[in-house]
Amino acid sequence: MQPGSLAIEILGFIAAFLTTLSFLPQALRIRRLGSADDVSLTMYLMMISGQGLWLIYGIVIASPSMIGANVVAMSFVAWVLVMKLRHLKRLRAQAGLRSTAPAPAE
Repeated sequence: MQPGSLAIEILGFIAAFLTTLSFLPQALRIRRLGSADDVSLTMYLMMISGQGLWLIYGIVIASPSMIGANVVAMSFVAWVLVMKLRHLKRLRAQAGLRSTAPAPAE
């Protein structure tokens, strides 16, 4: 197969479809449970950075499958990151309320 051939691009789209949608179950689980406790912030920050670089690479080599996959995947990863950051903000706010509340009288 020649680089840039239709068969290679189809293979790329199939791989892109599978890897891109792999983030969807995590995002849906966070939404369903209302908690992002089990999500690694570092992993998702690394993932979105890597996907951003893959997107740039896909643009440079003009690969529609790579461009499309990384745009969609970055959307899912960004969604998870936003939910994780909101969750952390909520936890910090709750911790702040607990630490500033007066101790109950005995």
